[in-house]
Amino acid sequence: MTAELDPEVAAHIGDSYPHNLDYSVRKGKLKPSFKLWRRFRRLRRLYPDTRGDLLDLSSCKGFFVLEAAQHPTCKRAMGIDIHEPDLRASRAVAKHLKLVNARFEELTLPKLATGIEYFDGAFESVLLINTYPYLFLGSERSESHVPDHRKLFEYLAMVTSERLIFSNRVEFSTLPRHIQKRAKDLKLDGEYNPASIRDAAQEFFHLREERSLGRIPLWVLSPR
Repeated sequence: MTAELDPEVAAHIGDSYPHNLDYSVRKGKLKPSFKLWRRFRRLRRLYPDTRGDLLDLSSCKGFFVLEAAQHPTCKRAMGIDIHEPDLRASRAVAKHLKLVNARFEELTLPKLATGIEYFDGAFESVLLINTYPYLFLGSERSESHVPDHRKLFEYLAMVTSERLIFSNRVEFSTLPRHIQKRAKDLKLDGEYNPASIRDAAQEFFHLREERSLGRIPLWVLSPR
């Protein structure tokens, strides 16, 4: 009989913000909520067929990393985040499922990129989902940010060997209001626009547009 997941961990992954990433674990299997399943169904079609390894650059409660780690061909799956409760829950689920190839680290993108060799080099598949505005502008959780599109995509190229799956708000008017305010306070509101982001991306990647994920642009980027 499979042991039950710790109730506190189960509550965190199943009912905490953001709710579109809620999931549960039943009989050793990951069970995404409908919202998460709908998102995952779109994203997984963009993964390379080999499914050799995966990096999630804002792993939150860990579903995408854990799902990848369960794939038989996956040698390593890693998530980075800055929110300790999410990291703690993700690690607990990985341990519960005995996924020795899953790893979660409290890291920022610049620290990961400049030390990528410590983690055995760039990853075949990289996810950057609903995170780019916070990398550029920071957030309530972290003041750390890189207000330079070109530098951010240089870092992204350093951690990607084959495919970066990018789905983020690129129109300033679509950002959450508190992030718009932060941008204005930092005098960066004029710097955050689709043309600037696209130009920086295309310096380091070949860019292919997919049908949007919800109402958010979805790009597949391959390193040049």
